[in-house]
Amino acid sequence: MSKPYKAIELFFQEGTSDKLYVARIVDVGSARFDVEVEWGRRGAKLNQGKKAVGVALAEAEKTYARLVREKTSKGYQAIAGDVKPAAVAPPEGEGSGSKVQGKRPKVGRVAQLLTPVEADALEKLLADDSLVAQQKLDGVRVLVHVGDPMLATNRAGQATDIAADILAGLGELPHGTVVDGEVLGGKYWLFDVLAIGKEEVSKLGYVERWERLDGEVEPGLSGPVSVLAMSVGKDKKKLLESLRAQKAEGIVFKRRDAPYTAGRHSTQLKHKFVKSADVAIIANAGNAYRMVVQDEKKQFDVGKVFAGTTNASRKDLDARLARGETPVAEVQYLYATADDQLYQPVFVRTRDDKEPDECLRSQLVHTDRTVIPS
Repeated sequence: MSKPYKAIELFFQEGTSDKLYVARIVDVGSARFDVEVEWGRRGAKLNQGKKAVGVALAEAEKTYARLVREKTSKGYQAIAGDVKPAAVAPPEGEGSGSKVQGKRPKVGRVAQLLTPVEADALEKLLADDSLVAQQKLDGVRVLVHVGDPMLATNRAGQATDIAADILAGLGELPHGTVVDGEVLGGKYWLFDVLAIGKEEVSKLGYVERWERLDGEVEPGLSGPVSVLAMSVGKDKKKLLESLRAQKAEGIVFKRRDAPYTAGRHSTQLKHKFVKSADVAIIANAGNAYRMVVQDEKKQFDVGKVFAGTTNASRKDLDARLARGETPVAEVQYLYATADDQLYQPVFVRTRDDKEPDECLRSQLVHTDRTVIPS
């Protein structure tokens, strides 16, 4: 490895987080520089990548400074002198993250999150009568605490904005009510309730909570606020077939008797319908790789991919690009947006059996985010 022109080692410790981040500017000759990075859990093998490749020193300095600024703004600290990681990460609220100025405080409840499952689990989940199913939405997660004033929070319990007509549609509910859902296309779809007035219902099973949401809360809703339908028994398979036919985002499974618990738990599961495409890689765009496809003789940008790459695959891609090649890669993605950007792309492998001009725009699969009517 070439001797770094400049380097910094940063750490972040708090609660269950114990991470390192290393950035360096490396002189690669001919007045050109790379910006290399390493990151991962302290004590484990670090991931490696590049944020800039073969750029002028001024551009490398700019990229390096941006990386350091972004990390320190999130609570990372430079290892220097007496500033070093502790042997064990300190508790939540006492470590690096707590030192960040301007961090938004938690003012509401933290959301219950979904655990991903693969396609091979679907048959078992459909046959399990202890589970119910719903459509997986591709919206913005929001919990609303009804009161005076109304309070909308994100999945982390931090205050967020929501449209006035949505708040108005919840305004007739008893104060103290807390609902959970997603905003999609200007409409608020409710799928859970944590409290109804002064009564805490979060410890009830999911089906009982949904029935009270649909039976007690729904009559008080107005405007662009609705309750998301729930499927049980054989209807779960019908829902799955409908979602696939509509090219929706995916399906959700929830345990009937599971209480509402903050964070990610195996009682609520999600499966996203993944597509695959072959794309041409044309550049390292800062540790993510720019992808394009072809339509006749015109090239179309379809976004950047980083997820799924490894130290070895990134080294291989960078070497090919440095030689002036245009590697072809298989990527998986959730759907293509209206302007052909691949949503949540994941690198799978390079393909030496395909040429860049064989990566056609026509292979892209777009999606329909509409909620299926109950």
